[in-house]
Amino acid sequence: MIWWALLWFCVVLLVLVVLLVALPIRVRCMWQSGPDKQASVLLRPFGGASPAIRVYDSTRKRPAAPAKPRKKKRRKGRRRGGVRLRGIALSDVTHLLDRLIHAFQIETLHVDAEFGLDDPADTGQLYGQLTPLVYTTGSHLHLRPNFTETCLRGSALLQFRFTLLGLIWPLVQFGWRIMGPVR
Repeated sequence: MIWWALLWFCVVLLVLVVLLVALPIRVRCMWQSGPDKQASVLLRPFGGASPAIRVYDSTRKRPAAPAKPRKKKRRKGRRRGGVRLRGIALSDVTHLLDRLIHAFQIETLHVDAEFGLDDPADTGQLYGQLTPLVYTTGSHLHLRPNFTETCLRGSALLQFRFTLLGLIWPLVQFGWRIMGPVR
C-alpha cells in the first residue's frame, strides 16, 4: 500500500515538473514613482492558472540583516583548474542571445513617464533615440522629455511570458557547441 502511494506521489510530482517546464510562466512587472515609489514583480506559473507568487515588492518591510563578520581578503594568485572554453565565436553568442530574447513574448507594455538628464541636449538626444520605439511599437508608450531638471517620474507596467523549456534548450545547445566534442 505504501509503495502505491509513493508511486502515485512520484507520478504526480513528475507531471507537475513537466507542466512547469512546458507551460508558460507569466510575469508582471510594475513600477511607479512620485510621492510613494513602488516596484513589484509577480510570477504566475502553469500558464497563469496558479496564484501569483510575489518575487519582489518594494513596499514590503525587510528584516534587518545580522551583521556579517568580515572575510579575510584572499591573495590573488594564479588560478588553476576550471573549465577551459574553446571555440567560442561571436556568432555563437549572438545566436544564443537571439534565441533567448525570442523566448520572451511581451503581452502588455504601458509606460507613462517624464525624464530629464543633466544636459538638455542629452535629454533631446535620448528622446530622439527613443522616438522609434514610441511610434512603431503597438504598446502604449508616453514619454515626455523635461529639459529643465534631472528627473525620472511616471509609471510602467510590463507583462510578458516565457517557458522554461524555451530558455533551457538554447542554453543546452550553446553548452554543447562550446564544450561538446570537437568537430
